[in-house]
Amino acid sequence: MGHEGYDDIYELVKAKSNLNREEFENLVDRVYEMNKGMINRRAAAIIVAKKFGVDTFDIMYPPIKGRLIEVGPIRKARSPSGITPFVLFAVVNENQRIQGVAFGEHHVNLLRANEDKPILIRGYSRAKLEKYSGIKITERSTIEILDESAVPPLEKLDSAWSPSLKHIKETRGAWLVKVIVLDQTVTEYSACPLCGKAVDMIDDKWLCPEHGEIDMPRAEKIWRFMLGDDSGVYPAVYFKEPPYDSLIRRQVVLKGYFKEDEFYIMKIYHVSQEEVIKVD
Repeated sequence: MGHEGYDDIYELVKAKSNLNREEFENLVDRVYEMNKGMINRRAAAIIVAKKFGVDTFDIMYPPIKGRLIEVGPIRKARSPSGITPFVLFAVVNENQRIQGVAFGEHHVNLLRANEDKPILIRGYSRAKLEKYSGIKITERSTIEILDESAVPPLEKLDSAWSPSLKHIKETRGAWLVKVIVLDQTVTEYSACPLCGKAVDMIDDKWLCPEHGEIDMPRAEKIWRFMLGDDSGVYPAVYFKEPPYDSLIRRQVVLKGYFKEDEFYIMKIYHVSQEEVIKVD
């Protein structure tokens, strides 16, 4: 946005008042003429916006609207007030993919309960997150869950898609991708009764990566797939019930991420009705 542009500011004013564009322009002109030589029209628009209750923080950091494509596991950080939970997350919309970190129990629980949902984020700040730039959500930030119609479905957002499994392996985070299932098997594993994640036996104790020590795991099924696309063949795991008994030779649209050499499937969105790979 250029120094003279202020369409974004008017949109914020319109959300808080019945002021039409012509009325807004007249007020901007008046403030600009009264202070000509000291401010430009964008600055005049900011002064007008403040009179209508617009938070200048929203002007410096415009609200972000998109779909929550992924939310990481809960982590803990030390702060002056004690131990604070936080999660890494990513939002996608029609224009971009935005990485972020959210602090505080309220934000953590809200994000983890609304994956794939449309959200609106206000009051964030910019932050350096490991090897990339992103946004930071703190106690002064707000996250609003929007109606489904507010943002196109995840499958229609270009920034949600990866061109290949190889790209996902070389890039951080969860992506949508279209693949062919070459083979599948099912086995059992010991799972946390609270979250369903695999647990390990360490020093005669069952330990969950999310909840720590637990009394007794439960037996769950794990589906292992061999996935292929034009970039290669990759092993994958899925911890939920597939939509069909067999996905072999079907084209599948799914979301997932790589953990070392293994692809973790988070959600299956679409499975072709028939086998797309012919062997006869």
